[in-house]
Amino acid sequence: MSEQPPRVSEAPRREALWGRGPAMLWFEAWPVLVMTAVIWLVFAGQLIGDARGYGDAIFVYGALSAPGFAHGLWWTILTHMFLHAGWLHIAMNSAALVALGPAIAQRLGRDALGGLLFLAFYLVCGLAGGAVFLLLSPGQGAVVGASGAIFGLWGAVARLSGPGEIKLAPIFSGTVMRQVVSAVISNLLVVGLGAAYGLASGVGIIGIAWQAHLGGFVAGLLLVQVTPVRFHWLKAMPGRA
Repeated sequence: MSEQPPRVSEAPRREALWGRGPAMLWFEAWPVLVMTAVIWLVFAGQLIGDARGYGDAIFVYGALSAPGFAHGLWWTILTHMFLHAGWLHIAMNSAALVALGPAIAQRLGRDALGGLLFLAFYLVCGLAGGAVFLLLSPGQGAVVGASGAIFGLWGAVARLSGPGEIKLAPIFSGTVMRQVVSAVISNLLVVGLGAAYGLASGVGIIGIAWQAHLGGFVAGLLLVQVTPVRFHWLKAMPGRA
């Protein structure tokens, strides 16, 4: 009677760790839910402001513009990323935040410190987007929206070769360059759609702050390099240093 060779225990599959239920994944990425809730609460405040007649004041003192910033409205480089120009604007940014945020939030940890690190990452990318907007478009109008911060998340995710990866892809690798091309194409599409919608609706060409997208994306590419991996089961994945 022939003997079967001893079975070699298989290394745990990545799916066994990453393939958790959606509820557990969202629990671990709670900072994304908190940030999404915050921008919707601010948007609700904008709607209330519009109804009560001070909606314009919210934009004057909250939107980012080069003239306003130069005349002392320095806080607008922060506040602009929490304001949105309408339902479609906030819906698109919320969808992108929900899609991109969990990978970075889970990497930073699900405890209070992880939440603070995610908030810091998000804000720094948004600030970088605002700064590049000011540098590259000193004569352009005001900008609002979380797109700079969200493109920062995209830049960071572009360097992850898969969910839970600890090692990052080099910035000039094929993996990252494909995401760069995708980001450029998405900006061109959004600019085109904004122009088409504005002309069709009679309000004129709607400007898209691609400069903020650029600044946020580059910030995310660089900042993820120095962010810690704090989630214990990511460190325990087989074959990961």
